[in-house]
Amino acid sequence: MAHTKKFLAFSCVHCPLQDPEAVAWMLDKIIEHKPDVIVHLGDGHEAVSASKWPNEYNWTLEDEFHQHNRLLADIRKAAGDKAKLVMMEGNHDDNIRAIGRIDSQLRSLCLPEMHEPELKHWRVFPYTYSQRGVYRLGSVTFAHGYEAGQNSDKAQSILLGMPYGLFVSGHTHRPKHVEQVMMTAAIPLPYWFANAGTLRVMDCDYMERKRQHQWGQALVVGESRETKSPRMTKTWDAHTEIFRMYE
Repeated sequence: MAHTKKFLAFSCVHCPLQDPEAVAWMLDKIIEHKPDVIVHLGDGHEAVSASKWPNEYNWTLEDEFHQHNRLLADIRKAAGDKAKLVMMEGNHDDNIRAIGRIDSQLRSLCLPEMHEPELKHWRVFPYTYSQRGVYRLGSVTFAHGYEAGQNSDKAQSILLGMPYGLFVSGHTHRPKHVEQVMMTAAIPLPYWFANAGTLRVMDCDYMERKRQHQWGQALVVGESRETKSPRMTKTWDAHTEIFRMYE
């Protein structure tokens, strides 16, 4: 008989730009919900040292590693010993490893796992736009997210998710409640999606000329039956909890 597991997913803390109030809210939610699986949807680091865009931030990659490691430790403490910890690398995390971002002769010294001892408690998935870059809990699929258009969550739920399943992502910083994919206004498809938004501070200079009003701090929580074969029905239940939206 398949077991049902509770999950909690969060995304985009962008250490050291994490919002302390939002993080504290998340830790309280972990204690409240007691999830069996916690999914870090990626972008744990801002990785300004690996960015192709100019910036004036004055912290170091070492500072990012230290603060992300401390966050992971706080999550593990709130979760207790029995929760499974899963991390999907995001595009900012992947920039640290990417060719052309950090000098090739120094790159091997800058890997997060070398500086964050807490990562040994997490199962880490690489940032790749394929089935290899997702984590599944029954028919619920988790990934950081790869596209940022208005229909990106819908498209990715079909490309990476499962029929009658739920696709949970972050990346866009735009939280979304659980929604079914519609082929037309009257024809639903058997795919659902939700977005966990972000847990970083939401005021940033680079967004002054972009649409930031849909940003929000949130979590996706729910439960999924650990089925090993497709079912022609939903075997999960989930919802998005929002802490606050950008004003």
